[in-house]
Amino acid sequence: MRRIALTAVCAATTTVVVLGQTAANAAPTGSAPAHSAPASTVATATNQASAAKLDAYWTPQRIKNAKPLVLPKPKAVEAAERPDAKPGKPRLVPAAAPEGGPDLRAKAEANTKAAAGTSVWSTVGRLVFSIPGKGDYLCTANVVNSNNHDVLATARHCVMDIDTGQTYTNFRFAPTYDRGNAPHGWWNWRSMGWRVDDKSAGGDNAFIVLSTGGNDGRHVQDVVGGTGIGFNWDSHNYAHALGIPGDKDYAVWCEGAPYDAQQGGVSLKVCNGLSGGASGGPFVVNYQPDGSAVQTASYMGSWGDAYWAYYRDAAWQVYNGAQNA
Repeated sequence: MRRIALTAVCAATTTVVVLGQTAANAAPTGSAPAHSAPASTVATATNQASAAKLDAYWTPQRIKNAKPLVLPKPKAVEAAERPDAKPGKPRLVPAAAPEGGPDLRAKAEANTKAAAGTSVWSTVGRLVFSIPGKGDYLCTANVVNSNNHDVLATARHCVMDIDTGQTYTNFRFAPTYDRGNAPHGWWNWRSMGWRVDDKSAGGDNAFIVLSTGGNDGRHVQDVVGGTGIGFNWDSHNYAHALGIPGDKDYAVWCEGAPYDAQQGGVSLKVCNGLSGGASGGPFVVNYQPDGSAVQTASYMGSWGDAYWAYYRDAAWQVYNGAQNA
């Protein structure tokens, strides 16, 4: 993978559920989720389309023509709408190496020129999806270590519109993606979850669960490994941030000392190249020479400086539901 430093839509039905609500308040199948009750933290959606339909939909030309999702503009929200502002107990899910023996590990390492298959340069990749009635779009996502070996971390605005409640569909992911090249193949989605407790930029967290797939019909984590993931960590650790902007179509990165930003997020002062298509990219700390790291936030967009939605207790709830799906 190249590394650069910075100074007609498929009719895939989704079932949407908002956790914490009664059945009477849950959104009907295939429609936007109902407004969540105050105690609700997580909403989920499940793919109902077959693998064959998704495979047929995502032709090479359709992937090539998908547009970068425009970065959203943060907006003010009432403090009462931000229940997750205070950090809780720090949590760590350590990184995981690829499974399946030395041949698969060697394949992952060869694609990143790194010493270990847990390199974030191998786990980060291109996410494509459809917005019903609008077209096909691009974001970034990252494979994180999980119980089911199937979980991607990305941004909420890459899976749904928090203002209208519209959910997106036809998700497909290629780790180690580089300018149209997907060396491990593509994986289709089977479900996803996102935060509904906080509509601000600071709540822009989502996780997608993949089906088995790729070139060998395996779990994505078994092929490329999974980045570590941390919740409620100190937000001032020196950080690296990655994304795959649509205007470059390969992974770019920036690094620096983050500062606490508005609405519970974090920012870096010099990170100007994460344009449309980079949304959902990982913000990682404890970055090692072999590329291993711990993800602690997801890329939301720009608030003067580049901005990431930090992982706290509510993000943990979304992730924990995804890893056990």
